Amino acid sequence: MKHSAVLTLLLFAFTLSGFTQKLGHVNSNRLLSMMPESKSVQKEVEEYVKQLEGQLATMSNEYQSKLAEYQNNQSLWSEPVKESKAEEISSLEKRIQRFQQTAQRSMSQKEEELFEPILEKLQNAIKKVADEQGYDYVFDSGSGAILHSPESDDMTALVKKELGLQ
Repeated sequence: MKHSAVLTLLLFAFTLSGFTQKLGHVNSNRLLSMMPESKSVQKEVEEYVKQLEGQLATMSNEYQSKLAEYQNNQSLWSEPVKESKAEEISSLEKRIQRFQQTAQRSMSQKEEELFEPILEKLQNAIKKVADEQGYDYVFDSGSGAILHSPESDDMTALVKKELGLQ
């Protein structure tokens, strides 16, 4: 909804300003899902996730086992043994949390790494078609982003200066 509003606003602005630009749009997510390379990369990502989930399951089982042992035997243990076992459980809990965070980052990096060449291929195809067909701007109908536009001046430095940013 938000993306279509942005796209509509941009199209409206181009119409009002008198530009005679040729506008087009594609749904890059749909195209991406149709590319055979995406299917194999998705399968590779899923296998990587299964590997991480397997490790997490092993750690969780160990945690559950130690916790059950503690709950069942704490009345039999001396205070130093209870403290040691509680610290062991706490340490394992922290390792599991760190593993989850690291695994999430690792999965995202792996996915980006594997999809990068496919996204580049898609972007190159969009640019080639846009150039051949004379499109000045190509919008992504799935996200509202501009995927192709003519070369223009980068005003970032000027806007930063106006905002007083260094």
